[in-house]
Amino acid sequence: MPKFTDKEKEQIRKLLLLKGKDLFSQLGLAKTSIDDIVQATGIAKGSFYKFYDSKEALYFDILRNEEAVRGAALKELSRDDLPPKELLSSFFKKSFQLVDENPFLQRVFQGEDLERLMRKLPNEMDEFSKAHMKKGKDTIDTLINRGIISKENPEIIVGIIQATLMMRLHKEEFEDEVFPLIMNKMFEYIAEGLTKDN
Repeated sequence: MPKFTDKEKEQIRKLLLLKGKDLFSQLGLAKTSIDDIVQATGIAKGSFYKFYDSKEALYFDILRNEEAVRGAALKELSRDDLPPKELLSSFFKKSFQLVDENPFLQRVFQGEDLERLMRKLPNEMDEFSKAHMKKGKDTIDTLINRGIISKENPEIIVGIIQATLMMRLHKEEFEDEVFPLIMNKMFEYIAEGLTKDN
């Protein structure tokens, strides 16, 4: 097995993340094989295992790298140029837009890949979920302290936000022109409910 320099390792890792993301986006986690990944990256199968123990470990690394998308959505909540209701509505719209622009995240939101990850990497996924919940609760606490949303259990509000974003799973059940209208109304109603006491 060849020995890689630090620079080569970094290049291969970036390539694995890039090509892996493309393959997982197209095929999903279950249908993407390690053979597919090494063929796309041009490395030997044995070399793959120098970087990752499994395709699930690669997928998980890609998922963690999607934090930039989460950051862009959360940045929407730090705006101070919108009234509370419009701020929350804007956050939901931005979140949906970011997922729509990202085929990998669309796959993640379909749920099958996450179920497989939870079976294969239970400890990592548990820590990942707890970290996301903590960030979400911290964000909600900040919004409560800023007077943007009414005082409520932050965990419940994070759950409401997650459930709202999961509605994307049902997009294909509606006509293309109707779904955005439904979601915009839903965003309005939820934003109104979360800000009604303010």
